[in-house]
Amino acid sequence: MTDIRSAGEVDLAAMDASLEKICQRCDYVESGCRPDNCLVGFARKVLKFARQKNVLDIPGAVKLIPQHDFKPYEQEVVAAGLAETCRQCRECRDNHSPDCVIALVRTCLENAILTENIDYPGSVFLYLARIKEQNPELAATLARELKKS
Repeated sequence: MTDIRSAGEVDLAAMDASLEKICQRCDYVESGCRPDNCLVGFARKVLKFARQKNVLDIPGAVKLIPQHDFKPYEQEVVAAGLAETCRQCRECRDNHSPDCVIALVRTCLENAILTENIDYPGSVFLYLARIKEQNPELAATLARELKKS
């Protein structure tokens, strides 16, 4: 069982701000926005829940990630969101939980632009190396975004 950790340990607002930027560039932002079916909408719900309950782990939430969001997402904007999840990551390594809100947001963003999820190794450096294996262009963009911090 995963220990419930405090949401005060990470900057949830920074992750939400990066998600908001993705929403603002979405074709459905003005009409037709359906957060329940949207990867970014789900990620934002996760962050809102984490703030309300002051938790970082939401047991079972990974199973609730929308699987049928086929909207086109801009790689540059999603990469900025992924970079923010990396900045907030506590690098849990062996104690990494897929139900951690940081992991949930990262998984949603991966699903938006990658064909396969990356098995997160609990380390930002190793994560970047794994992304490079699947999508070298995204890895380069993500590395540039990480340097901005």
